[in-house]
Amino acid sequence: MNTRIIVAVAAAVGILALPGSSGAEPSKSKAALIQELIDISGVSGMAEQMLRHHGYVELSRIQTQYGPMMELAVSEETDLSDEDRQRLMNRLADWDRFAERFYTLFVERVDFTKIIETVYHPLYDKYFSADELEEIVVFYRTPVGRKLMQSMPALMQEAGKGVDDAVQPHAVALIQEIFAEARAELGQ
Repeated sequence: MNTRIIVAVAAAVGILALPGSSGAEPSKSKAALIQELIDISGVSGMAEQMLRHHGYVELSRIQTQYGPMMELAVSEETDLSDEDRQRLMNRLADWDRFAERFYTLFVERVDFTKIIETVYHPLYDKYFSADELEEIVVFYRTPVGRKLMQSMPALMQEAGKGVDDAVQPHAVALIQEIFAEARAELGQ
């Protein structure tokens, strides 16, 4: 497949958007605190669930572009006969098959531990001092801290739905208003 198309697909699913290290590494003691915070807060488990979910979400982003991308990719396979290009296109035309294979490989090959390290370590280093990290770790060791972390996934899911439900009527009203404005302009 053409490199340009691979980059377009990767960008569409967000693979190229993972942040890298921002520069200087934290001290060993601060890095240990960051890792302890990640471990005690359950970020690794939550992040893995989020990333698995995002595998599906990112796939949905490219679903509408998938057909034209594959057609372009297959058309650029000039070393294949017309018949072989058609057979390849027929094989690639099945979105569900592609999505299932992509997701399977995504889950098998994406190193969640490395992603957590790449994303969270620099952020915790950037936003918190070693003393602050120690205080956060102490809090998460308390019963209330553990309860907060156990409740957080459900709380965030319910909050997200609540926000969506609260915003939807506003969005619908705005769409209706814009439609009415456009329709009124027709009368002028």
